[in-house]
Amino acid sequence: MKLRTSGILTLLIFVFLGYTGMNTGSQQAEVTKLGDQQGIEIEILQNLLTKAEVFEADVFNGSGAFVEDKTQTIPGEPQYALVTGEKTDTGYGDIRSIAELKQAVEKVYTKEAAEELFYRRYLAGGDGGLPLYKDYQGRLYVNTQNGGHGYNTRFLYDTLKVKGQQGTRATLTIDTLVLDEPYGRMLITIEKGNGEWRMASGFDDYEFVY
Repeated sequence: MKLRTSGILTLLIFVFLGYTGMNTGSQQAEVTKLGDQQGIEIEILQNLLTKAEVFEADVFNGSGAFVEDKTQTIPGEPQYALVTGEKTDTGYGDIRSIAELKQAVEKVYTKEAAEELFYRRYLAGGDGGLPLYKDYQGRLYVNTQNGGHGYNTRFLYDTLKVKGQQGTRATLTIDTLVLDEPYGRMLITIEKGNGEWRMASGFDDYEFVY
């Protein structure tokens, strides 16, 4: 009787351990599946945001991104000076035309986002002002009288998270500082196309502000 009871007890222990192992394996498989579904590396996202900041804070923020030759201007538009190089470390010092500028932007942003955020306002004067950049005789010129809009946002990259993903689009959250003070949690939309993630929104949407 004791042997029989011992055998039953042993069997129950094996069944319990087996169930626990199956349950743990199921949870691990689910985590792996979620990871595969999102398929987004935080390091890649940090790199993407860093590149986007160059356009938000430098290239499309006044005339400070490039070196200009004020002795070479567009006839009748003396405020437009020839771009001859980069002034800040943007990594885009070889841009010499609107076409090359758009090509650089669309490596970081979707075409739709680029049109909405940059082209309409800074290349076509969609806000009623003069465009920031113009082409003349195949060369890039910058409006040296454009003082920019200011940029005081800083990302806390250790707070960067993937909030959700649906198909080829994903939403990120990241905490920010403005003038070195906690400001809020930014919402950023990205989209995947041709194997690359690109920005599908700007830096003006927040989940909350303090």
